[in-house]
Amino acid sequence: MGFIKYLSLLALSLVAILAFYGQPATACSCMPSHPQTHFCTADFVVQLRVRRKSDMIERGKTHYKVQIRRTYKATPEALRMLRDGRLTSPNVESLCGISLDIGKVYIIAGRVPMLNICSYYKEYTKMTVTERHGFSGGYGKSCNCTVTACFGNNCLRNREYVDGCKWSPFGNCERDYSVCTPRTIQTRHGSISRCRWQRTHAYKKCLSNP
Repeated sequence: MGFIKYLSLLALSLVAILAFYGQPATACSCMPSHPQTHFCTADFVVQLRVRRKSDMIERGKTHYKVQIRRTYKATPEALRMLRDGRLTSPNVESLCGISLDIGKVYIIAGRVPMLNICSYYKEYTKMTVTERHGFSGGYGKSCNCTVTACFGNNCLRNREYVDGCKWSPFGNCERDYSVCTPRTIQTRHGSISRCRWQRTHAYKKCLSNP
């Protein structure tokens, strides 16, 4: 009976180990998302400067002490988390972890309670003017339009439709230089509301020379 009990405990331990290491691998699988989608689906979106980081506070996690410079959106739960100026992430990439550099300013769009590779994080100095304007208000006004990733040679032939826009993760025109915004179009049959990519000068220039 003792041997059978030992095998049972061993089996339970193996199940626990597989659950611990298998779940993050699944969580790391995320579809490419346009910055607008990150903004609209995030629990919080902030501009921050990384002050310090430590791997010693909690095993398996990196704790970042940050200065929140601007909050673009946040749920009540996210506000409580951000109040202490701390963010956490797994400290190894195989467990979905990300790495932020001390002293740098980032825009981060994430979910409570931790950051991972499916979160949006980008140095502020490396963002385009369109991205900065998007996070400061443009994306928030356009959340009724869904941005859908598409793949294939002809997937962008029809980039826009009634309630959303298409974009290719392999290109940068829509990602870096445009916002999918709701527009009212006047036709001979009356007004029609639809979503379309904003025709900024940078976007049109990118399309002409992708």
